[in-house]
Order: sequence, then C-alpha cells, then structure tokens
Amino acid sequence: MPLSPTGSTLTLVAAAVLAFDGLALAGLGYPSGRLVLIPVGLVFVLSAGLLLIYRRWYRRRLDDILAARRALSEEARAMLESVSGKAKRER
Repeated sequence: MPLSPTGSTLTLVAAAVLAFDGLALAGLGYPSGRLVLIPVGLVFVLSAGLLLIYRRWYRRRLDDILAARRALSEEARAMLESVSGKAKRER
C-alpha cells in the first residue's frame, strides 16, 4: 500500500519548510545578536531530518503489512478451495 503521490509530496514539502525555517532562524540569530535562535533553528533542522527518517520507517511498515495481508489472503483462498473440494467429494 504505497503512499499516494500527494502524501509523499506533502511530507517532502513539510520537511523542506522545516529545514528552511531552521536554517533561517539559525542564520539570522547570530547577526541579530539573538543567540537563542541558533539552537531553536537547529532543532527545526533536526525535526526535518527526523520527519524524513520516520517517513522511510512508515513506508517499510506499510510494505510489511501489505505483504502480510497478501499472504493471509492466499492462505484463506487455499483453505476455501480445500473446504469446497471436500464438500464436493461428500456429495
């Protein structure tokens, strides 16, 4: 069950906005003399990186769930065929 193109795009846009905001805060914090903005900007950049890492983890879990669903479906189909074959033989 892959992510929709819109979902992937929104995730990448969110990460890019967070990274840009973080770099802007850190970059403008030093010249303006507000040194508190530098760690805040770095936290934003770190958040953007974590968002991308979480996105990869989420996609892997979705792929695992999809594979398990397919296996379960095939197993259920085989059981139904087995039961229907026995029912036909008993008639």
